[in-house]
Amino acid sequence: MEAVAFGRWPEHADEGLTAHVATCAVCGDLAEVARVLHDDRDAACREAPAPAAGMVWWRATIRARAEAARTATQPITALQGIAAACAVGLAGGLVSVAWRSIDWTAWMDRLGGLVGHLEKRRADIAAVSALATSHALPVLLGLAACLVLAPLVLYLTLADD
Repeated sequence: MEAVAFGRWPEHADEGLTAHVATCAVCGDLAEVARVLHDDRDAACREAPAPAAGMVWWRATIRARAEAARTATQPITALQGIAAACAVGLAGGLVSVAWRSIDWTAWMDRLGGLVGHLEKRRADIAAVSALATSHALPVLLGLAACLVLAPLVLYLTLADD
């Protein structure tokens, strides 16, 4: 195949390879098909028309513009990366300052008060949660039906038929 691809078949090919191809039917067919395809490719290349000068110039202009646009956007992309890193650093600094300024003892006192309030209302919370779990399936089925039917209704309403 290499000898055919470089146009060396059969004149400049190895004698052992030439003898094998002469005796082996499969290799002989393969060499013949490869030679025909190579000759056809050479003929197609010779007959191919050269592109018009205007087309070559237009393509070169388009390629130059695209390359200039890519070159121009490189510094902008780098600056966007630097700006994003600065924004992340600033946000981290602000979070750090805000974290230090929180009065954690007051938060814990409020949390303790909330826990005490919820403890007093335990019976009411249990009743509401039992009501919610007993009616959860119909509510979820209704929501699922709305999610399925809403796009269909919108389609039928907005169709231009």
